[in-house]
Amino acid sequence: MNGESEVVGEVNDRVDKLVEEIDRAIGLIEGLRTENSTLKQQCRTLQDQVSQDEKLIAEIRSERDELHSTYEENASLIEHRGEIQDKIEAMLKRLNSLNVVT
Repeated sequence: MNGESEVVGEVNDRVDKLVEEIDRAIGLIEGLRTENSTLKQQCRTLQDQVSQDEKLIAEIRSERDELHSTYEENASLIEHRGEIQDKIEAMLKRLNSLNVVT
């Protein structure tokens, strides 16, 4: 009997250890599920932020292109400013010459 009770005691100890390990594994799984859920939510939040940032970048690029176009137009006007001034002065001289004659 003594040997049998030792075997039963040893089996009970091993079963208790197995139960402890299963409880620990369940705890780890629950913790990982919670962490996974948190990470999925963070991922969705980051994806939304990336989407918003991409829209903002597209808007900024569009504005940059418009500004560049305006700059090019202004640069062209500045480049031709002398010619335009010469033409205006010639017109004013012609108009002044009409006023002097009358």
